[in-house]
Order: sequence, then structure tokens, then C-alpha cells
Amino acid sequence: MANGEVDPLLGRPRPACRRRNRRRRPRGLAARRRGRLPGADGDALLGMVQTEVAMADSVKLDADVRHAAWEQQLTAAGAGLDDPVKRLEFIRWQVLRAGTPLRLMAQNQEVGPIPLAAAHTVTGLLGVIAASQDAVATGDVETLAAQAEQLHAAREALVTAIGNTDILLHMLKSVGP
Repeated sequence: MANGEVDPLLGRPRPACRRRNRRRRPRGLAARRRGRLPGADGDALLGMVQTEVAMADSVKLDADVRHAAWEQQLTAAGAGLDDPVKRLEFIRWQVLRAGTPLRLMAQNQEVGPIPLAAAHTVTGLLGVIAASQDAVATGDVETLAAQAEQLHAAREALVTAIGNTDILLHMLKSVGP
């Protein structure tokens, strides 16, 4: 359709030049200065979709049907069964997004350190697993050896979470039956 012709969807002529009618969105630092972060629309959309998915997940389903739905979500995100490293990295990204609010919650002393320790442990372990999968597939011994530090950090977070859970259980024992 040429400029000036009637657009069947709009019912009016197309503008002579579409670019002149669009304002360029600020990006990066300029966007932050104006209070608008790049990707904010995507985050809002993701939040709406996650709310719908959470409601759908509350429906009682057979385990096989639920797993098939989760598999479909991972495949649609480009993290299908054919690429285990990409799948682990995608799941790690999801956990990192979920873990950020946990980190913020952990700053509140009433919440306690257990959510933070859980977030650190899961993200650390998923990172190690993803790197190790790729290294095993390619025979990269150096990358495998480099995972020791991350494994130690994940183990430390896990031990801390266990210790904090034990403290909480002991406190609960002293309160009631």
C-alpha cells in the first residue's frame, strides 16, 4: 500500500511518512533519568502473563498434563529438551528474577535469612549445572574445574539455610507441641 492510499483497517489515508509521526523512545541512561526503564513494558507484560499462569496452575490437573504444559512453556521460550544447557540457563534466569524479591525481603529482619539463602543456593547450583553440562559435552576440563568455587559458594549458602532452618525449628519447639 502506497502512502496516501486508504488503509482498510484505519479507514483513512496513510500518513505520508510514518517515521515523522513516531517519537523515538529514550533508551538507557536517558530513559532512567526520565523514570522509564528500558524493557518496562516487557516486564509489565511478563507480570500479567505470570499472573494468568499462576491462576491456571491452581487448577487441579493430572501430573502428566501439568508437566506437558510446563514443557510447552519452556519449548516456546526456546529452552526445549534438545538443548539442556540453554534450558538450564533459562531456568536459572527465571530463578534469578524470582530471587531478587527474596533478596529484598531478606533485608527485613522479620523475614529472616532463609529466603535469601534459598535464592543464593538455587541460582548458584543452576549456574554450576549449566556450565558443567556444556563443559562435559565439549570435554572442557578447565571449565569443570573452575566450577569448584561456585559449588563451594552454593554449599555455604545451603549450609546457612539448613542452620537457619534448624534454629527456626528449635524456636518453634520451645513455643508449642
